[in-house]
Amino acid sequence: MKLLIDIGNTRIKWAFDNGSDLVAAGEAVHRGQPAGFVAEVFSTLGTVPESAYAVNVAGSAVEKALSDELHARFGVELAMVRTAERFGDVVNGYRSMDQLGVDRWAAIVGAWYLCRQSVCVVDAGTAVTIDAVTRDGRHQGGIIVPGLALMRAALHKDTSDIYDFVRQSEGPLEGADWFGRDTQSAVERGAVFMLGAAIDKAVREMSVAGESPIIVLTGGDADTLGPVLAHPVERHPLLVLEGLRRLAAGSADA
Repeated sequence: MKLLIDIGNTRIKWAFDNGSDLVAAGEAVHRGQPAGFVAEVFSTLGTVPESAYAVNVAGSAVEKALSDELHARFGVELAMVRTAERFGDVVNGYRSMDQLGVDRWAAIVGAWYLCRQSVCVVDAGTAVTIDAVTRDGRHQGGIIVPGLALMRAALHKDTSDIYDFVRQSEGPLEGADWFGRDTQSAVERGAVFMLGAAIDKAVREMSVAGESPIIVLTGGDADTLGPVLAHPVERHPLLVLEGLRRLAAGSADA
């Protein structure tokens, strides 16, 4: 089977393409880990890949480590997929094609072909990317904002009093009130509120332009953001890999 790999800023996700679906999915955190951790990742696969394809936004070191381990363990070469001007009906909307991250490109392709209508594609990872795609597959551009962890880190770094209060807070957030009653809950709710507002604003702007988009949501913070959004949401945890499956096959009908 074909091994598909999404190398993100913090996590690596993978799944096998059995010709009609994604199976045997897994993920691991690579940020801050030695490059040799990939040996442990591949030891858990349970299936020998016949070929392997990846998208990468984490730099050359992780890519090389994965490529070397794949070759050493399975005798398989890692093929890297790149951003393109178009794929089938989906058209890249960036002025400079290669400035659109390949993970975003794969997510856009995956989302549009899963829904085949206008979509607001949201990847809630280390950074949150929001991409608008029309009903006929034309990417209108996007927005990039810090993710939840980066927002918290910014407050911790530059506001010592908030940092001290958050460190002293205990336990998970409780209740559904928007307004926090301690510093930690105020920080948490503030970050979620800002991202939710940005996503809903993107949908409203698309609606003004005559589109009726579905929010297609993926990424590590999808479960946190999904419940606060005011518009219809479809969650696809393997969205980037869904797009990569089509891109690697070279066919929109894969």
